[in-house]
Amino acid sequence: MEQRLVAPEVVAFLDLLPDCVSIVSLDGAVQSVNAPGARLFDFDDAARRGEPWISWWPEEIRAHVEKALNEARAGRAGAFFGYCPTAKGVPKWWDVTVTPLRDAAGLPAALICVARDITRALREAETRLRALADNIPQLAWMADGSGFIFWYNKRWYEYTGTTPPEVLGWGWKRCHHPDHVERVTQKFSEHIRSGEVWEDTFPLKSASGEYRWFLSRAMPTRDEEGRITLWCGTNTDVTDARQATARLQRKARLIEMSHEAILAWELDGDIVTWNRGCEQLYGFSRSEALGARSHDLLRTRLVEDWDDFLAMLRRDRAWSGELIHTAKDGTEMWIDSRMEVVDIDGRSIVLETNRDVTDRHRADETRELLIAELHHRVKNTLAIVQSLAKQTARNVDDIDAFLDAFEGRLRAIAAAHGILTESDWSGARLGDLIDAELRGTLGDGSRVDVAGENVFLAPQTALHLALVLHELAVNALKHGALSTARGRVRLEWRRGDDPSRIVMFWKESGGPPTRPPRSRGFGATLIERSQLPQLSVRLSYPEDGVECRIEAETARENGEKLRLFKMARARAAQSLRNATSSIR
Repeated sequence: MEQRLVAPEVVAFLDLLPDCVSIVSLDGAVQSVNAPGARLFDFDDAARRGEPWISWWPEEIRAHVEKALNEARAGRAGAFFGYCPTAKGVPKWWDVTVTPLRDAAGLPAALICVARDITRALREAETRLRALADNIPQLAWMADGSGFIFWYNKRWYEYTGTTPPEVLGWGWKRCHHPDHVERVTQKFSEHIRSGEVWEDTFPLKSASGEYRWFLSRAMPTRDEEGRITLWCGTNTDVTDARQATARLQRKARLIEMSHEAILAWELDGDIVTWNRGCEQLYGFSRSEALGARSHDLLRTRLVEDWDDFLAMLRRDRAWSGELIHTAKDGTEMWIDSRMEVVDIDGRSIVLETNRDVTDRHRADETRELLIAELHHRVKNTLAIVQSLAKQTARNVDDIDAFLDAFEGRLRAIAAAHGILTESDWSGARLGDLIDAELRGTLGDGSRVDVAGENVFLAPQTALHLALVLHELAVNALKHGALSTARGRVRLEWRRGDDPSRIVMFWKESGGPPTRPPRSRGFGATLIERSQLPQLSVRLSYPEDGVECRIEAETARENGEKLRLFKMARARAAQSLRNATSSIR
């Protein structure tokens, strides 16, 4: 476009703009420059006609200039940002846009290039950013894409006592501890080459000669093509934190040897120490526990709400008592716990010592159960004795007969009680019960043939069956098969249709002929009325001998219950011995 094609009023308008506005032909030659633009670039000749516009710009940014020109030639707006000194060498920064000037057909006929001087704005922004960078607590620095550090903030110079010429580039090595500088340099160089975020921890020497530990990080900044143009890094002093951690680790080491379960956790925070005793008690490894919240990991159950408990712990600084924890395998356990809050470098740490008292709680529960069952059994036994006494008295004519019958029945109950006591009243084996009752009533029991599986009976079933067997044996001895020299009794049993029940058969033979009695004595009455959910009895009188069919419910032998009862009994005995010793 020729200068004559630009109307005078347009030229006058462009001269009113504060920016540098150039009219450039499609081949890149300057056609005109407005008056403010000439002043901004310090041009003596305001026209600069015919000069390539790209020649104004430094070599290092001309690729961006050419790209913007090509965008405008294609009918789109182009732009770039860059440094360019004026004709007199004054350093300036420019924000530039290039747009097409179209002809009547709408096609680009020329280019309008607008360059805005942003040097002052950049300096103001730099001043603000420098003030920010100089007042952050970290040491900060910037390096180019090769790792050459060209800028440090004020904190760096204050801490290290160095000057810019001493540390620019790779001069920072002089501030590193000689034992670490080679390692740090190698790692930093590897990350500069790979472009990965860099992080390391090392000691830096202060102006006073003291070495303090710093956590250092650097992030890369990339251009549009993905090339790294800048590294921004910081160094954060972590000496106090390292020392606090070291002190805590020393204390943790002291408690690591303890067999007690000892842990430490930040008040309302995560677990920081988990000793071997905790691993053995709870089943969680150290890696599983560290960083977790103790009350979440162990599912702590307290009387108090957890938030209320923490508030109390903050206030009182200590607590002791019992709580419930859940191990990794889901086992719940009662814990005798002691907690104390200590302050370590501004952090409130809870030191917690725990001891498993689940067995003691179980023993207490078992002892209470034992007392309750003993109370129940005593009442039942007294009721049985009272009933036996009344019924026996109704069926005898003199005191001697009463005493004889009553004592025999008491012995039957006593024998059953003896067997049940041996199992701590968890039940009785049928073979032991039969042996005890027949020996107690018949002596050696050699004329009684016994056959059957040695099943287990519940306590109440065993007591009632003991009385039935006693009455059958007494009746056989006085009136039935065992009243003669050749008489015998066969007692056998087998599993019924219901595997949880057995069917017993008492069969007498070789005795006097049997006839149904005209009246029922107490023994027969007791036998025939022993109808319980667990025990049913049917008595019959064939001529060749008395028969009795007994159906009884079996029980499962509970070894764990027996163990707990024995443990409770042993504890009770020990407590009694201790009490007796203290009285003496």
